[in-house]
Amino acid sequence: MILDSYRHRLGRDLVERSGDAVEDARRLDDLPLAVLAHDSSAQPRLDWVNRAAGQAFDATPARLLGMPSAETAPADAAADRGRLFEALAETGFVSGYSGIRISVSGRRFMIEDVTVLTLTDAAGRPAGHAAIIGKTRQEG
Repeated sequence: MILDSYRHRLGRDLVERSGDAVEDARRLDDLPLAVLAHDSSAQPRLDWVNRAAGQAFDATPARLLGMPSAETAPADAAADRGRLFEALAETGFVSGYSGIRISVSGRRFMIEDVTVLTLTDAAGRPAGHAAIIGKTRQEG
């Protein structure tokens, strides 16, 4: 769903597609860019995290799965995150986003050159959001 939505929204592929869903998922997991996605529930929870995202957030992907998405940002960044989701509702994707995030160990860091997109299922229904993080750096 991440790869299909990325192609639909941005008109290009995030990873080279093989035609095999299992292989494409492996390629997404191996991507050196951090990729996270959350579901479309009222309080979204992470439902995809690749290895690079696990490293960025000081955790294994398995540790992050099921975590409330809002917990990836510090409380003082809630307004900024809210503006991001308002823009997503209008356009379907945002490129060039930067913001402060917090790892599971409590370390604050910047995410930069981020593309965030609305995910849609095969029937075109909203299914959450994904973020592809271009780079991270220590805050300050």
